[in-house]
Amino acid sequence: MSPLAPGQLPAELVNLLALHSSFLTALSLHYAHNGTSTPADLRDITASTTKVWRQRQVTYDDIRVLIGVLDQGPTGHLNPYFLSDYGRGKICIEIKENSPLMDGMTHLNEEGLQDLFKDGLDFLWSQWRISQQLVTRPIATPKRGRGRPKKADVKQTRLETFLDDNAMSKFLAELPLAGVTTCTSLTALAPLQEKGRKRLREFKESVQQGRAQKKTRQVAGKENEPVAAQNAQQPTQTKITEFAAVRKTNLLDRILAKQEAAKCGPAAPTPAELQRRAALQRAPEVLSVLSLMCASKPGMRASFSTAAFIQSLRGSIRSPISQEEAMQCINVIASDVAPGYVSVVNMGSMSSVVVNQAMRPTDIKRRLVALGV
Repeated sequence: MSPLAPGQLPAELVNLLALHSSFLTALSLHYAHNGTSTPADLRDITASTTKVWRQRQVTYDDIRVLIGVLDQGPTGHLNPYFLSDYGRGKICIEIKENSPLMDGMTHLNEEGLQDLFKDGLDFLWSQWRISQQLVTRPIATPKRGRGRPKKADVKQTRLETFLDDNAMSKFLAELPLAGVTTCTSLTALAPLQEKGRKRLREFKESVQQGRAQKKTRQVAGKENEPVAAQNAQQPTQTKITEFAAVRKTNLLDRILAKQEAAKCGPAAPTPAELQRRAALQRAPEVLSVLSLMCASKPGMRASFSTAAFIQSLRGSIRSPISQEEAMQCINVIASDVAPGYVSVVNMGSMSSVVVNQAMRPTDIKRRLVALGV
């Protein structure tokens, strides 16, 4: 039999060739995205092959049949694939080292692999026909008149091999399945996993034995326990109730003691004190902005309207500040940090910030430390 072609095969084998072609397409997409060094998970490959083939749901056994057929025939040693078991139901397709049918690093030789699959299928088909001793159907000949029909000449041309309804299903059922080898990393972890499973079994058995013994003791105690012993359980219940009450009382005492300790300790700062401390912390940055604004004005005294100064301050300072916080910061500087250097002058509805550069303080940090910052 010459190399297989779709026109020479039954429909079942033609579908098998189409399935292998779809399988190669799915593998090519996997290698194009992940590279040939990445094992192809069968769960992803079966889903991709199903979308490409569009005949039915592709299973693990279908992939094993395809790889098993590639291993058959005189060219079976060229099969580049093998299946590897990574444990927990994960089986991957890997490529053998130095495979001649792999073209480069990112794609495979689909035409060569399809021819290899046809050769393997041709070999299995020929062997199965020989093993089944299938007969060929002779060409039909007409009767001569009313006499008996002429016997067919066995030397004349034959039609294709005669197949009954169950022949193809038997052949497809006998196709070889590719073996699954255990991954080396899984082999190395097998002793540790077995050790863990053994400990888990022992733990479960000990728990079951403990429950069984406890249940047995309870049943035996109820059967052999006199009525007086059962009445003796009432004082025990009373003791448990008393202990719970004492424990609640102790908890209440501890809460009250914490509250008294909090009262005796230093009082928490008020909101006004917190705002004043925040204003003192911003004082060095506000003074630097004020110094830059005074550099643009000649003379020893410079004045700015409070609204204009606050607007300039909010645009120059690093951290955001509200108008109320900026005004409080100016007042704290004028009253506590640099009282002679900065002053706030109010005349009716007018408010101004006046800076006397002759009274500029020399050590701001020491003044802030003294104020508790």
